[in-house]
Amino acid sequence: MENKLLLTDDLLWDYADALLTTEQMEQVDHYLQQHPEWRERLQMIRAEKQELAAVPLESPDRGFADRVMAAWAAEQVKTKTAGNGKDWIIRLIALVFVLFILTPIVLLILNAPQIAPVDLPAVEMPELPVVNWSAILDSTVLQYGLLLAFALAGLRLLDKFLQQRFRTHQIA
Repeated sequence: MENKLLLTDDLLWDYADALLTTEQMEQVDHYLQQHPEWRERLQMIRAEKQELAAVPLESPDRGFADRVMAAWAAEQVKTKTAGNGKDWIIRLIALVFVLFILTPIVLLILNAPQIAPVDLPAVEMPELPVVNWSAILDSTVLQYGLLLAFALAGLRLLDKFLQQRFRTHQIA
């Protein structure tokens, strides 16, 4: 049986609390047999649990809950007012992004060949307009817009990759 378990402190705490399924418990047991450093970590967690269990519980002072709730409400007000100061950055980034996306579209529409209205005889069918796609695709605005869109997509992908990688390294 190949064990592809990624053991974390959270998983080890759950193991110590017996909160895992039978299959997960077996996987952790197997992993602990192969890695003595994690067995030492488990011993430390169990010792911590015993120390926490030995701490006597005290009742909070009268009015403690009211003071905590008042402090929390004050913190919420601070958070709401402090968050508004940074919204302009997000709005500016969104505006620049929209401009770079909408500008090529508007220029495509404006540079599209204009078709003059034609007085058509009742019997004849009009010719279909021909669009010069090579001129549109050669537009520098479109090229820079696409380049920017690909760059932003690439940066977004890189950001997601690095966040995921940071999370896995932080857990391990």
